[in-house]
Amino acid sequence: MVKSKKLVSLRAIAMKVYPRIDLDISIKDLSLSLISSFTWSDRAKIIAQIQSHWHTPKEVLVTLCVRTSFDLLLQALCLPAGSEVMMSAVNIVHMEEIVKKHNLIPVPIDIDLETLAPSLELFESSISPRSRLFVVAHLFGAIASLDSYVEICKSHNILLVEDCAQAFDGLHYLGHPDADISLFSFGSIKSCTALGGSITIVQDQGLVQKMRDIEQSYPVKTDSWFFKRLLKYLCLKALSTPLAFGMLIACLDLLKIDANNFISALTRGFQQGDIQAQLRYRPPNGMLKLLQHRLEHLDASHYEQRSQVARDFLNLLENSVASIGKDAMRHSYWVVPLMMENPEMLMRKLRKAGFDSTTGTTSLKSLAKEAVFATKLMNSVLYLPIYTSVPSEELTRLAQLINLNK
Repeated sequence: MVKSKKLVSLRAIAMKVYPRIDLDISIKDLSLSLISSFTWSDRAKIIAQIQSHWHTPKEVLVTLCVRTSFDLLLQALCLPAGSEVMMSAVNIVHMEEIVKKHNLIPVPIDIDLETLAPSLELFESSISPRSRLFVVAHLFGAIASLDSYVEICKSHNILLVEDCAQAFDGLHYLGHPDADISLFSFGSIKSCTALGGSITIVQDQGLVQKMRDIEQSYPVKTDSWFFKRLLKYLCLKALSTPLAFGMLIACLDLLKIDANNFISALTRGFQQGDIQAQLRYRPPNGMLKLLQHRLEHLDASHYEQRSQVARDFLNLLENSVASIGKDAMRHSYWVVPLMMENPEMLMRKLRKAGFDSTTGTTSLKSLAKEAVFATKLMNSVLYLPIYTSVPSEELTRLAQLINLNK
């Protein structure tokens, strides 16, 4: 009996498990960044080089993260207390928190599940004399057409902020030409990650200068902080091979540690507490160097291949399985989410079969219970491990498991 239990444990430890997300960076790039941490760099020159990759007539600002840029924007605008910031109802928790920190009122706009864009009708009907900003989040890699929103914003003198944190697709999309602000993220689990950093594209030169002036008063995040971050993600990258990840999951199970919460906590970028205190820094030199390196050696075909793999997988699913965002203008498939009746149960089944799906890869939430579709999505979403390194036969097996569970 004891021998039988040992054999079961050994089999469990030896089982391959495909991790929920494949960090979009190589061990080589992480290692090079560790080595370069000990070398001097011209900060202003590196920032100029990063900006040169963004071929846009607008101003380009390089910051610590998208949250930092959004906080800078609200400081620079200095809106009257009680002004309204309209937002996609599926959004990052901290974006809503930052709005409230500036004594402004977030107004969630429910989304369309087919496009993942805010409902145009709800947006238009929710505009009031106090409406000042509209923050459109491109979700899960889906990029929505903004033309209609641009027209409405212009007619009501509302600033259009385009949150592209999840939508980077290899510089194919640089933001809508008429958006006032476009925000791109290179955070730890984002596409083309530099373990942090944000590109903010700003239409108004006066506004971006105010943002720059405020940011210049911030201290620079220390290189020792970034060095520890590099070590952490180098370890996570090494553990992301299916066999190593399977061993990690087996060990967590033996220790009775919830794997979903444990892994989510490891990749979380911010701690509990005052979010503004964590945001108000300039990016460390090491992060800037890594971002410059990633952009300089960018392989745009990688993102095209990733999108094709996701589309091929979705075509394997039966029509009764609810995929979302299928009518988006374009889709880079940063993650591949499905809506399921019981996502927790399917998550457990898939993990036993070697696929680490999750209900909580990101810090997204529905900002209001009244936003029916946003709430439905976040209560039933399951993120799947779909990326280019997963063999096609394994993706076929995953699709079959999901089809059987419908």
